[in-house]
Amino acid sequence: MRSDVATDGLAASAPEGGPKGGGRREIILRVVSAAVLAPMGVWAVWAGGYWLLAATTACGVLAAFEWTRMASQAETGWVRWAQYTTLGVTAAAAVLLATRGIEAVALAALAGCAVASGLAHIGKGSISSMAFGAIYTSLPFGCFVWIREMTPNGHLLLLAILAIVVTTDVGAYFAGRGFGGPLLSPKDSPNKTWTGAIGALVCAGLAGAAVARAGGGDFAHWLVFGLALSIVAQLGDLLESRFKRLYGVKDTSGFLPGHGGVLDRLDGLMAATVAAALVIRFMPALAPSLATAGAQ
Repeated sequence: MRSDVATDGLAASAPEGGPKGGGRREIILRVVSAAVLAPMGVWAVWAGGYWLLAATTACGVLAAFEWTRMASQAETGWVRWAQYTTLGVTAAAAVLLATRGIEAVALAALAGCAVASGLAHIGKGSISSMAFGAIYTSLPFGCFVWIREMTPNGHLLLLAILAIVVTTDVGAYFAGRGFGGPLLSPKDSPNKTWTGAIGALVCAGLAGAAVARAGGGDFAHWLVFGLALSIVAQLGDLLESRFKRLYGVKDTSGFLPGHGGVLDRLDGLMAATVAAALVIRFMPALAPSLATAGAQ
């Protein structure tokens, strides 16, 4: 049984694995997978309603299952299955309650956190791992739907956030592979470099500027917002890499060819979505706006 607090020794003993995009075959898999999934995600965001709820709920439940598979240390079989159920239901509840407000999403996440903690205690596993996992795999997905359905021009705003996060990933991937350089966080990831981080910021800044140009928003506001979301997304990516090192896994699952699992693919977007939702809800003056043209 592992203790509640993961140690650096555990991180050091975890397998580093190869780069996610190592090799030509891996790159092809990533491109094909993205070419199939990206249009589906964009369409769900644009359509909203039940399609968005279904797609987001599916992603949240899969993320919850991946976290439980990775982090549950329960010694009893029924407890482990109860943890799968608890985190999956929590993720679904957070999504379905999103139209009632971000506070309802937070309450669902906290309720799941309480139940998951109790189950971890019964199963003699890590309470902190399951408590955090219940929030980590529910709050971002609820915030995603809340932004889309409950904010002005939510579909355009959410597409802008997606564009910034995707360009962050692309910029980091190709700048890091193309130029190399010193590692950004050797303890957490053996593949991420400072060059990649800078490339990600440049691409995200350009994406923010493009959003302002296309959507009629303030250029400087969107530029800063794009850079800020890029930093948050990269921190979210590093955080998830840290978790995988702590729990000794290379990928959270093999659900997405070339990408790993849902958590592997959406880690940066999850962090950026929560950050954007908090800014929009509690610091609206800092949230950039878009023109009403094109709104539903």
